[in-house]
Amino acid sequence: MKVLEDQWLSDAKRLKYPAGPEMKIRRFGIAHFTAGAAALSSYNFWLSGEARGAEAHVIIDRDGTVYQIRPFNQRCDHAGTSTWSDPKTGRVFTALNSCTIGVEFANAGDSARADGTAFTRFKLPAGVIQARHKNGGPVKSWECYPEPQILAGIAVFKAITARYNLDDLVGHEDIAPKRKVDPGPAFPMTRIRLACGFPASI
Repeated sequence: MKVLEDQWLSDAKRLKYPAGPEMKIRRFGIAHFTAGAAALSSYNFWLSGEARGAEAHVIIDRDGTVYQIRPFNQRCDHAGTSTWSDPKTGRVFTALNSCTIGVEFANAGDSARADGTAFTRFKLPAGVIQARHKNGGPVKSWECYPEPQILAGIAVFKAITARYNLDDLVGHEDIAPKRKVDPGPAFPMTRIRLACGFPASI
């Protein structure tokens, strides 16, 4: 997988979605989960309106199918009120929608049940883990990410890291720790960071 000259991924299915404002620089990638729409595919999550105004450049289904809603030179509103410190310079950034690439994974997050289902008894293909979030809170059930989805995520993050020489790869939980818990403790962040050439820890 690679980023083409037109700022789209070579192996992504392109969704018809309104154009966004120009984004001139891309500094890092952010991983998210869909949570409330976990019983739907990522494709339906966006087209059904379940996203409620949230956006991400790329959405990845549990089977590894990759969709893209906008080219990487257009902004998506996925970060919200967040801050990030450049690991190389220590400089603190806000207004992160203007300089980040959002990647959304179809995943129930902490809406999962201990019996391996979510919502209307939708069976979660990779099961769940019981864990406490790194930012605190009680032990909860979290949906595991299926291997095809993880491999697709690695391919996407490697492609955008190589194309834009990204400075970092983080979760929404890292830039908005008081508001967000995605992609959660079941997400293999260390594995993906190492695959992209970043240090294991954020």
